[in-house]
Amino acid sequence: MRHLFLLSFLWLLGPVSSWAQTNLAGLVTDEKNQPLAGVTIIIRGTNTGTITQANGQFSLQTNESLPLTITASFIGYKRQDVVVRGNNFRTISIRLGEEAILTDEVVVSASRVPEDIQKAAVTVEKLGARQFQQSPATSPFDALQNVKGVDLLTQSLTFKSVNLRGFGANNNNRFLQLTDGMDNRSPGLGFGFGNVAGVSDLDVESIELIPGASSALYGPDALQGLMLTTSKNPFTYQGLSVQLKVGANNFGKGSFGPKGYGDIAVRYAKQLGARFAVKINFQRLSGTDFIADDYSDRSTRARANFFTTDPSRGGLATGIGFVPNNDPNTNFQYDGVNIYGDDINAGGAYSFPANYANVLLQNKLATRTGYTELDVLGNNGKVFNNRANVSLHYKLPGNMEASLGWYYGNGNFIRTAGFREYFPDYQRHQIKAELRGDNFFVRAYTTQQQAEGWNIGQTATAINNSWKSLGQWAAEFGQAYVENKVSVGEARNTADRGRYLPGSDRFNLVRDAFANTYNTDTVPGYKGARGTRFRDNSAMWHYEGMYNLTKALNSIAEVIAGGSLRHYGLNTGGTAVTLKADGSEYTINEYGAYVQAAKELKVGTLVTVKPTVAIRYDKNQYFKGGFTPRASAVVSVGPHNFRGSWQSAFRNPSPGQLFAVPAAGRGGDVGGAQLAAESAGLFTNPAYLDSDVKDYTAGRLSEAQLRTRAYNPANFTTEKIKTWEVGYKTLIQNRLYVDAFYFHSKYTDFIAAQSFYQPSNGQIADFASNAYRTLQINFNNFNEIFVNGWGIGSEYGLGRGFTISGNYAYQVGTVTLRDAQGNVINDNAGSPIVKRKMSNPEVSQKGRNFFISPENRYNLTLSNSRLTDRLGATITYRWTDRMWVEQGTTAGDIWLPSWTSLDAQVSYKVPTFKSVVKLGGTNLLNQYYAQGYGLARIGGLYYLSITFDELMRQM
Repeated sequence: MRHLFLLSFLWLLGPVSSWAQTNLAGLVTDEKNQPLAGVTIIIRGTNTGTITQANGQFSLQTNESLPLTITASFIGYKRQDVVVRGNNFRTISIRLGEEAILTDEVVVSASRVPEDIQKAAVTVEKLGARQFQQSPATSPFDALQNVKGVDLLTQSLTFKSVNLRGFGANNNNRFLQLTDGMDNRSPGLGFGFGNVAGVSDLDVESIELIPGASSALYGPDALQGLMLTTSKNPFTYQGLSVQLKVGANNFGKGSFGPKGYGDIAVRYAKQLGARFAVKINFQRLSGTDFIADDYSDRSTRARANFFTTDPSRGGLATGIGFVPNNDPNTNFQYDGVNIYGDDINAGGAYSFPANYANVLLQNKLATRTGYTELDVLGNNGKVFNNRANVSLHYKLPGNMEASLGWYYGNGNFIRTAGFREYFPDYQRHQIKAELRGDNFFVRAYTTQQQAEGWNIGQTATAINNSWKSLGQWAAEFGQAYVENKVSVGEARNTADRGRYLPGSDRFNLVRDAFANTYNTDTVPGYKGARGTRFRDNSAMWHYEGMYNLTKALNSIAEVIAGGSLRHYGLNTGGTAVTLKADGSEYTINEYGAYVQAAKELKVGTLVTVKPTVAIRYDKNQYFKGGFTPRASAVVSVGPHNFRGSWQSAFRNPSPGQLFAVPAAGRGGDVGGAQLAAESAGLFTNPAYLDSDVKDYTAGRLSEAQLRTRAYNPANFTTEKIKTWEVGYKTLIQNRLYVDAFYFHSKYTDFIAAQSFYQPSNGQIADFASNAYRTLQINFNNFNEIFVNGWGIGSEYGLGRGFTISGNYAYQVGTVTLRDAQGNVINDNAGSPIVKRKMSNPEVSQKGRNFFISPENRYNLTLSNSRLTDRLGATITYRWTDRMWVEQGTTAGDIWLPSWTSLDAQVSYKVPTFKSVVKLGGTNLLNQYYAQGYGLARIGGLYYLSITFDELMRQM
């Protein structure tokens, strides 16, 4: 850390020699010679820029020598480049023509150098000011939900996970989020926290998204894709901006809703003299979260007879046979999805033995009465989020810019892994120092976080057990049911007498005792019971640089080269990942380097061909190093651009996938490292795949056969993928824009946390009495996994400012199942499972594959940002197909229904006050849906905002 700040200080105190200044000035108008306010003016190749005033005039200073080129861009108008020479630099005249379809975007994510988005070699999506302004979404991050092929899984009002191209996850560690070049992920937990700790909404300049492997330039973490969020440079975007937003959600919730929320953001940027600029941001959101209130009986393969089977074909699964009984008064095994403490797989159920005194309860499984999520949290769903940023920027000779920035995020939220987990006060600091020039950058940053949370389900179980043991509760339940001859509900009521009531002093005292005690420690006064709290106060340091060698090579080819170093310092105290034998924390070191070469070749007058090759080498200290090559090409024939790419890549397991351990005696995640398996007792008390246990209890496997299938912690290795993609992009008659793609991917050594059962007493016989704990063990399966998909996006200018746009994406995952010896596994009917859909019941019956992605989804949008000179509007319809979900220890297995959302916004400009008033909402019809099993159900969210942009700006 000390070296980082020293380096930053030296950069900012770098050469102080003066250089000549040129004062540029001009006027921007539309085709009717009316002045345009708010047009962005940037000197090409630099960060030097400004915004036009109400009268359309602009001025800025530069040390660049003439001639130079400036770029003028404005929402709804075609971008224009103007050459500035010695005879016009004080009277620059720019006239912008209207353009309903924006097609001349420049992106940097695809090849790490600026290029036309139409000629990028891979699929790239870009959201900028135009998309943010027209989107009905409440934030720039939420606007991603309208991008083709993107699935946002909503964990919390402030926490959404981005998923692309299959294997959707609440905690996606195959997708890389970069904010101003910094990795957004939690150092220890190993996944990005969405926008919990991102930049302020007012400071987002653009978001670029690459679906598909991007590892050749960005390293192993970008196996499934990349999102690059770029904030506004204070030299270009100056003045005071303020956004005030009020809204409401949770409508139609009876006595609970509706609930209001407020959001305020402030940004101030100022250039001081010719060289120095400062930027300050702050945003505060507070409201009520969407509530996880699915109280239906849990659909999970842990249920008896979960699959519909065909006995004549060896018990082959033909469908889902489980029919939930949602009434706890009649259902012995009622296990509510968002009811906690009644979880069959997590200590909330009692199995009456086969020799129980009364035959009515022999071999019966009875669940306790649980608590709702709101009961356990006790905060009435309140949520808050703070984001702040301060950055200093200094211009150096040679068109270089040094910057030093502090980025802060703080808030509370719920995330879903194997269980629902509550983080009451997450805090993260990122500090970055960077030096950037025309053909290079060097960057160093650190991520420091305090992430302490507690397991909601385990806490509810602990509350129940601290009041009355499971055995005692079951005895009272059984006595009431048998001797008093009452119903299941009445028996429960009898056994529940004196139960701690939510919100009572005793309930809160017990909850806080467990939630505030680490899961490695016993809770004082509770007979050796362990707490439910965990922490990830880990840190990460990252150093990287890149150099563009094109000029040095006299433009023979476009060549870039770069590298990075990274160090993780884990700090969980053994609550989330295991400790070393001496009790110290693990560290992880990684390094990588890459080179890319490209050359644009002209073939005749209309055709250009641009081949690109890139290769990267990465090494993690716990795994063998590996190369990730990529080859691509773009062929442009007039306005038609054809692209193709191939890449081989790998992914290092996250720290949690490597070292995670469950709390003593409880279920949970187990890392793939042998030390993690040892900490979970898997060497002395082996665990068995859930499907194998099912076959054993059904008589399809003998005890001897089951023992041969015990989990064996072998060499844990990296996950690998080979993928290729083709695409086409064009603009037809400046009115119809089309972007289409097709891709194929093959995964090997796929890392997935499968459900394993570990017998409670170390005896195989325990399985017959349901005496076991469920573990989610991370390991490399031997399957071959294939993902195929295609998508198309289109935008059409209808005239008079109207545009209609839409996109459709399709993807399907298939698998060839193999055992540890590489043999293809047969289904229960004896047929080999080769390239079958992972959602097919005969495949799912043999184990979870976690594809968790809808096959189909589409969006349709009608928009006009200029209904009048001040009024704009957008309406969007979104539809997402049903999807097969396999999730976690307690979540379950289910076909999640399809869902739709109708979103809209109306905006009104008030030029006098440099402001825009926006009235909008998502899911206007308030049709509740969940984007994952056990997640909060999303209803209507309605808001009114007013944004004052770049007040107090001086020319």
